[in-house]
Amino acid sequence: MSIKHKLLTLTTCLLLVVCGCAEGLLWKTGKFSPWAREKWAEEEKIADTLFARKRRMEEMVRDAKMAPLETKQKVAEELGESVYRDSVLLMRLHSVRLLGELDCPAADEILERASQDNNTDMRIAAVEAWKKKSPDVAIRQLQQIIGSDTNVDVRLAATRAVGSFKGDQAIPALKMALKDSDPALQLRAAESLRTSTGQPFGNDIVAWQRFLDERYPVETGSSSNRMATNPDGSTSNR
Repeated sequence: MSIKHKLLTLTTCLLLVVCGCAEGLLWKTGKFSPWAREKWAEEEKIADTLFARKRRMEEMVRDAKMAPLETKQKVAEELGESVYRDSVLLMRLHSVRLLGELDCPAADEILERASQDNNTDMRIAAVEAWKKKSPDVAIRQLQQIIGSDTNVDVRLAATRAVGSFKGDQAIPALKMALKDSDPALQLRAAESLRTSTGQPFGNDIVAWQRFLDERYPVETGSSSNRMATNPDGSTSNR
């Protein structure tokens, strides 16, 4: 390689180090390219807007929790507008999670719809919201998700959520998960049973099944023959 060629190569490398890519090495400082400053400003504007919207939602829910039922209903319906129509998935997910903090029929109705949304992340967010509800409402919904959702991540999330509730109410749902053919779901059910019952069977699935059959002998439904309902309304055998 000639000296002239080497110098040209070295100069090119130095320029790349100083300028970086098309936006410049330190594009967020806006020192090297005007379009970098514009891009950064737009990103900050979007981030600030989303943060402000989330904070407004949180404040609205916090105030509604101590308000009359009518106010709770209105706030739930406003969150529902975000759940159904917002173009930003992040805001839809945040709205679903906040619905778990409102004790009113409108919030429960919207969460039921979110539990069947086509988007998996939306259904998982609904599971997180049900966990904040009273056991009488939440466990029934979570058991339905465990028994019908076709996505294993959603079912795993629901099984873990059921374990956060103490007492016998959680047993039928966990018993269903424990009898499922999916080993991951069985292990998650065992983990939730440890939390819910305090029994020391660890990950011994057979020991858990024996314990549940002896202490809770009444079957509430078999998971082996259930029909799974897909988000689009169709059904398939598990």
